[in-house]
Amino acid sequence: MFLMKKSLLVMVLLIVVMTTGCKNILVDMERLAKQQQLNVEPNPLELHGNNVGFTLSAQLPVKMMKKDTKYTIEVAYASGDASKFVSDQTASTKVGSLEFDGNKYAGNNDKPKISKKLNFAYEDKHEQGYLILKGIVSRKEKSKSFGPIQIISAGNANIGVATTSRLVKSPIDGVSNANGVSPFAYAQVKRTEPKNTTTSYKLNFKQGSGRVNTATGDNGQTLNLAKEAFKSMASTFATVENIPEFTAKGVSSHSPEGRAAINMELPKQRSSSLSKEMQAMMKAFEYGKRVSKFNFEFDNKTLEATWPEFKELIQGSSLNEDQKNEVVGIVDGNDGFVEKEKKLQALSYYNTLKDEIYPKMRYAQLSIANPSTTKSKTDMENILDKIAKGAMDAGSLTENEYLYMVTQTPNFMTRVKWLEKAVTKYNTWRINNNLGAAYLDVALLTKDNAHLEKAMAALSNALSKKEAGEIYYNQGMLYLMKGDQAKAEEAFQKAMNAGAGSNPTLTGLLNGIKGYYAIKKATARDDGKYKEAYELLGNAANTVPNYFNKGLAYLLEASDYEQAKAGFNAAIKLNEKDATSYYALAVVAARQGNANDLTLNLKKAISIKSELKAKALKDVEFFKFKTNAAFRDAIK
Repeated sequence: MFLMKKSLLVMVLLIVVMTTGCKNILVDMERLAKQQQLNVEPNPLELHGNNVGFTLSAQLPVKMMKKDTKYTIEVAYASGDASKFVSDQTASTKVGSLEFDGNKYAGNNDKPKISKKLNFAYEDKHEQGYLILKGIVSRKEKSKSFGPIQIISAGNANIGVATTSRLVKSPIDGVSNANGVSPFAYAQVKRTEPKNTTTSYKLNFKQGSGRVNTATGDNGQTLNLAKEAFKSMASTFATVENIPEFTAKGVSSHSPEGRAAINMELPKQRSSSLSKEMQAMMKAFEYGKRVSKFNFEFDNKTLEATWPEFKELIQGSSLNEDQKNEVVGIVDGNDGFVEKEKKLQALSYYNTLKDEIYPKMRYAQLSIANPSTTKSKTDMENILDKIAKGAMDAGSLTENEYLYMVTQTPNFMTRVKWLEKAVTKYNTWRINNNLGAAYLDVALLTKDNAHLEKAMAALSNALSKKEAGEIYYNQGMLYLMKGDQAKAEEAFQKAMNAGAGSNPTLTGLLNGIKGYYAIKKATARDDGKYKEAYELLGNAANTVPNYFNKGLAYLLEASDYEQAKAGFNAAIKLNEKDATSYYALAVVAARQGNANDLTLNLKKAISIKSELKAKALKDVEFFKFKTNAAFRDAIK
């Protein structure tokens, strides 16, 4: 009996010793755990997309971890004022945990260390807050916990979430078309520049005569062709005043026969006769008001000057080679014009010269540069004015001419006026799309949203004819102007799927959209989305949001603050009243520790948009400067 009692006493004592030993180990672990070194990167935390991600590194004292022990760090985020820690954290947001296994570190003289990426979904309540932890030490079935306590990272408390990513500008944010440059997608049109063509009119004359005879040669037919040409040219211009000047150059000649004195005058008489015929035609078709400005330039060939052409005609005649050589020999000889003429008359085949060659040399020829049928900009402006007034039919211009002229005027109301006329004749996707874009331009410029419904109708009509990137892009911009983000994103996605085709302007606009959504899809500094964004935005349209978002992508990636500043400054150059760009420059200055630039840019931002004062006061980007006199001065 005594032995049984003695054994029972030993067992109780053993259990007490073991329990006490376990308890002492846990107490010791808790004491050492409170000496842990923690580091949070980045600090302050940053919002990327809807995600707040960070890396928590924990380093424990040497020999804290024993065999069969564990240490768990449960991490949470507490919303509220970081300077007013409260112990009741039941409403905090759970983030994740780190766990140390004693079996891995037991007997090791190195400090146990673990780094782990953690994240939580952002809510507006998280902007102000701090990270907390609960520590749990355990050995086998026994455990002991402490906390919650505020996480101190490298001597600094975590003080909230930087929401700089929410500065991203939508494609319509800060856009202006006051300079006449549209941020909307107009269908592309290829312009064929006017090119003149040259037509030659040749009249033949009888021997020794300078008068025009319609019965001579093909004169009658030539004159009729000239009349039709002048009539056709005149009909292509809206008014007499718009008939362009054109160049008229000619040549006249005579055959090598008759008196030299007469031959000296014949070419001049013949060119004069031809000029009068042409001027009469111009007057008939209302060119008369400008006849004085026409310059008829003739090369009147006489005597020796006629021989080169004469020799060319000889080579194409029915003469045999010996005869041709004999004639050329006479012409190339040293005799004067009259002596050469007499030698030719003495040839046995002289009649062949008179019948085949001489008639072809009695002429006057005029080469006229016909104005292109492609209308000039001035012509089309005049026609559009008449169409707008109802004085001409809308079909007086082609679809391409309407599309081209719309791109040539910075006046968006004028664009609407022209395109409203164009659509009555050309109910195509391009005309309807461009009419929708013009309505959007007017709405943006005047702030009159009544034009948005007109734009929607025109764009819907365009889509009924063709699904094109330009149309979907404009619909996306329209939905942004109406505040419907979901429909805007849907339309933009369709625009990106449709692509820009061969429209370089649309390519730049779509790159801006792609860059914008790349920023919104980012979940971390280094997930590659910001790099994708600034590369796209580097080839985007020159707009305030595109420049700003390019700078923002560099800022959020934290890779190149100089590029970030370049982007923001480019946006300011387009719109010096863009408060957000100045605010973003202040953020860059804060990250670089430049108090002077921070103050300068923050003051400017708040002076333009007073609501930014409240944002700056709680923005953790400026936490280090909260007690700085210059910062306080900037926000007062």
